[in-house]
Amino acid sequence: MPEESEKLLPLHTEVDKLPAPPSQAKKIGTALFYAVSSLGVIFANKIVLSTYSFPSVQTLAFFQFTSTTLALKIASMLGYVNLLPISWSGIKAILPLSTCYLLNILTGLSATQNLSLPMMVLLRRASILMTMILEKVMLNSQPSNTVQLSVGLMLAGALVAALGDLSFNMIGYIVIFFNDLFTALNGVIMKRTAEEYRKSKMTVLFLNSFLSAIGVAIIIIFVPGEVEKVQNFAEWGNTSFVFYLVFASLLGSVLNLAIFLCTSTNSALTTTVVGCLKNVLTSYLGMFIGGDYIFSWLSFLGINISIAGSLIYAQATFRG
Repeated sequence: MPEESEKLLPLHTEVDKLPAPPSQAKKIGTALFYAVSSLGVIFANKIVLSTYSFPSVQTLAFFQFTSTTLALKIASMLGYVNLLPISWSGIKAILPLSTCYLLNILTGLSATQNLSLPMMVLLRRASILMTMILEKVMLNSQPSNTVQLSVGLMLAGALVAALGDLSFNMIGYIVIFFNDLFTALNGVIMKRTAEEYRKSKMTVLFLNSFLSAIGVAIIIIFVPGEVEKVQNFAEWGNTSFVFYLVFASLLGSVLNLAIFLCTSTNSALTTTVVGCLKNVLTSYLGMFIGGDYIFSWLSFLGINISIAGSLIYAQATFRG
């Protein structure tokens, strides 16, 4: 029969003390940290991928994964964070999360490239329903009737807006569906990993980013024409483009940390919906940033219906 420490903590040989429940201030603080970080990185990604038409979402993802890995390693060397010893059993334990995480980031960046920001953030609301279902199955979590009704309102708004989408892009719609699925899976698996195995949060984030960087590097190397496409990109001499690329890459590491802290402190569902709430601002500003949104009254109506559902959910969540 395996030792107790092996069952609880594949990455460490000692059983950690159970952490104290997070305070309300910490819950709200991590949610706001995630919202602000996400708002910044989504606009930076949109400018890089759409305004400057950078051709490789894999390369941008690689920069973001690498910046997170290096930032955590340097912080560990300086004594600011504690990264636990890494073992093959630990890597095997985290591999499903890392795979889902990688697919989530890649599909998210591809959706940013192929859809206008208002439509992208609107269609991402389907991830909330998927998260609710997965949390029920995997974490035995049951949302209230108010939450369920608010999610239905968000999805109804998304449907109305999609019917009025004058810039319809089939590839974008397919990619955003899979992004919704991987977003829900990533959040729920991360939550279960953090609670079940009691791993160091920073160690999980480090392994997640490190393994994802390796995975996307393999994709870049072996996909025909991917390296040449990046090498021949015409904007490498443009200082503004380089600034936004570096900014998006560095801010990606901050967002990775924010997502992890928000999900571990609150819940996967809270992380998903906080992301939708910050998209209230993204939806309106996105009509003017990126240059690919085509206005129609039907899509504008759908956006506002969905936003109303988001606000109702936020009120129900933080009161309940």
